[in-house]
Amino acid sequence: MNDKFLNISIDDLSDSFSEISNCIKKYYPIGLTREDENYFSYSGIVALNEIIKKNDEKEWNIGLLEKLKLDFHDISETTAGLVPNFSGVIKLNNTFEGRTELHFYKSLIGNYFTIEVLENIHLKEISHPVFGKRKTWAIENIVVSPVGEYEEVFLKVYQSIVEKYKGVKFLPYIFDLYNINNLDVPYKSNNEVVTIAGAFFQKFSSYEKSITIIGDINYQIDRLKKDGDNGKLAQTSHS
Repeated sequence: MNDKFLNISIDDLSDSFSEISNCIKKYYPIGLTREDENYFSYSGIVALNEIIKKNDEKEWNIGLLEKLKLDFHDISETTAGLVPNFSGVIKLNNTFEGRTELHFYKSLIGNYFTIEVLENIHLKEISHPVFGKRKTWAIENIVVSPVGEYEEVFLKVYQSIVEKYKGVKFLPYIFDLYNINNLDVPYKSNNEVVTIAGAFFQKFSSYEKSITIIGDINYQIDRLKKDGDNGKLAQTSHS
């Protein structure tokens, strides 16, 4: 994968995956930034804020989280802040050198979810032009579909979410690799680019060139196509 993200307009996304595009346009004012006086009065932003305020953490605790606890003891709910999703993490491995976790997300504004395994989360020393040397969290690999040693846990979480939310659809990792032109969301840093997935989830991690993607970035993508969609995002796999 190129170290630079690909860009896509909301119109091109509409041609490819109209349901996803329509959901984004419903909640976010394309072409407006948070600095615009009309941004927060946009009907979708008002609705989004109401949805987030009504988000009750019991949603995880009364159903999905309790069900997953039967199989995974080291699991916790991680939803934090004014974000458009529920989220949770299952710790799979923890050593002095680093840890491996499965992260799962369910959107509040669309019936979408996603899963990824972050392998070898560790502290890495970097040089900052202002603050000098400092340590930051780094990820070695992101596993984005049920493959290898994580196939069973991935599919178990996948099936639990599908059983919990009727008609829910998996959003594959390719949507983390496309920035939407002229999209600003209220829960990210100023001037931070927003991916297609970023319109639905505020994730623990984002792709960067030092991370190796393992698995099929188009996993279950055909389920997202509606009649008339061309589904022509780049169709490639990483391993």
